[in-house]
Amino acid sequence: MTGSAGAPELSRIIQLVIEGWGAFFCIVAVIVIWQTRWADAKKARGLTQFIVADGLLLISDVFAIGFRGHAGTGAFYIVRIANLLVFVMGYLVIISGVYYFSGLIEERVKVSIRNWKSIEYGIGFLGVAMILLNSAFPFLYDFDVNNRYYRLPGNWLISFTYIMGVLLILVLLLNFFRDLTKLERFAILSALIFPMFSLVLQVFHYGASLVNIATCIAVIFTFVSHMMDYTAMVVEREREREKWISDENIRLLYNQIKPHFIYNALTGIYYGLDEDVSRSKKALKDLSGYLRGSLDVLDERECVDFKKELATVQSYLEVEAFRFEDQVQVELDAEDTDFRIPAFCLQTLVENAVRHGIRQKDPPEGHIRIRTRLIDGVHQIEILDDGIGFDDENVFEKEGVHIGLRNTKERLELMCDGSMEVESIPGKGTRICIRIPEE
Repeated sequence: MTGSAGAPELSRIIQLVIEGWGAFFCIVAVIVIWQTRWADAKKARGLTQFIVADGLLLISDVFAIGFRGHAGTGAFYIVRIANLLVFVMGYLVIISGVYYFSGLIEERVKVSIRNWKSIEYGIGFLGVAMILLNSAFPFLYDFDVNNRYYRLPGNWLISFTYIMGVLLILVLLLNFFRDLTKLERFAILSALIFPMFSLVLQVFHYGASLVNIATCIAVIFTFVSHMMDYTAMVVEREREREKWISDENIRLLYNQIKPHFIYNALTGIYYGLDEDVSRSKKALKDLSGYLRGSLDVLDERECVDFKKELATVQSYLEVEAFRFEDQVQVELDAEDTDFRIPAFCLQTLVENAVRHGIRQKDPPEGHIRIRTRLIDGVHQIEILDDGIGFDDENVFEKEGVHIGLRNTKERLELMCDGSMEVESIPGKGTRICIRIPEE
């Protein structure tokens, strides 16, 4: 008798441990997905809902099993509420699973499957309505005087709606199976096969929550598939980033250190020696600082200190002021300098403002302002000029036009999750705003 009585108790303990571990895994998985949501926010949101629904299901089942057979008012309410949540969350797992997996299919196949989703959602909400109705008028399941769960004649409706929901997902999968990646096929099949197989077993083996355990296994496989897909994407992105940065640095150096600029600067300094030796010597020092700053960052694979970039820009502006007799007025208002920025970003934008904005005016003179602030955890850089301006509509999309702006924007996004906005009015000037999240 002791052995037969101990076996059910051991089975219950094992199930509590498995489901408790599964709930803990769901918590960890949600945290990990939240940290990596930048890769695909919609996909991460769908998977988070799927895992949260399963985590709540497992926690509810832990309470249902843990208090089953206990006497007292507290156990009475806990068992009933927990079992209600188990079944409700079971249907919400189906609904959230449909949302997540249909999103994968629509992303790959580029077709709308709205009608199919409506049917699946209808099955899920019908199931939730049945469970809520059962709490007032039991026809699916009920509890005895010892707070033990038992099935009623209508219990087959629960299994039927579960099976219908899973079968419809299977039908959809078979229609688009070839359009999915191997990882996505694996994730969807695991979410179908394990719960379906366990549901059939549970019909004939009452007492253990096999479906809940199987769903947890499917969630684990889905999460692993998602993270493998994420890892592959990060590796590919880093490979492209390294290649892009290498090619871009070479291109930028070529563009920044133009032979004619150096020649013109040296020529101006040469003739300036006859008029003002002290000022010419300072201009030569500024030119040296500009060249040294540009060459120092050539081999940089990551972002550089903003102070270093700003010093190179100041040297450039001093050389331009010497060459054009202070026709370009500069205002520097840099309150925030303790951050990093992709090399040549500020330099490219300031040179564009001078060369293509202010110097194109008649007369070729004007004002440029560089302003930095730390606002709500974001480093903000503003570059304003009163040059000739331009049409800023779709400025980053026009082929062969404003390529320097487009490349700078791409480097900011790729290297430091930054962003760049451009506002320009023909005849009045340009405002460029860079935002870089605080590390």
